[in-house]
Amino acid sequence: AGLGKGIPLGNLTSQIFANIYMHELDAYMKHTLKARYYIRYADDGVITLEFGESDLPYQPLHTGIDIAGRLDDPVTPAMDGTVIYAGEIFWGFGKHIIIDNGNNIQTIYAHLDKIYVYPGEKVTTTDVIGGQGETGWATGVHLHFQVNIYGIPVNPRIFLGNGNPPN
Repeated sequence: AGLGKGIPLGNLTSQIFANIYMHELDAYMKHTLKARYYIRYADDGVITLEFGESDLPYQPLHTGIDIAGRLDDPVTPAMDGTVIYAGEIFWGFGKHIIIDNGNNIQTIYAHLDKIYVYPGEKVTTTDVIGGQGETGWATGVHLHFQVNIYGIPVNPRIFLGNGNPPN
């Protein structure tokens, strides 16, 4: 069942979470960490799905941004860090990499075709860590890019520096 205008409880919970906690985390990120962290952004990528947007019944909140590309386009880390996961699940993210960027920040690179790194490896923004693909729950070749703070997804655009796509 649901509440309100027939919204399933899971969707309502996600909306409440997005409206309250994400706003607070966004404010924290903008004022506290922005001076120290800027994401390196692929110049030729086209964002096909924004953070929070979703029309899929199994995904009430899109937890990152989707950047379209070609099969095996190189993927580089947005920030320096240490790889804590590099592997595959056959649903959701498919082949993906999780990088610990310090200060309770993690970045996730999902739906990859190839993975070139291993857990424990230190990476910089100039390293190629994988190739774009369409593994897991994907409707075409793209990179799902996600930023988590304390394990909670936040809008990656908070980190986008000069020269990156506008909001």
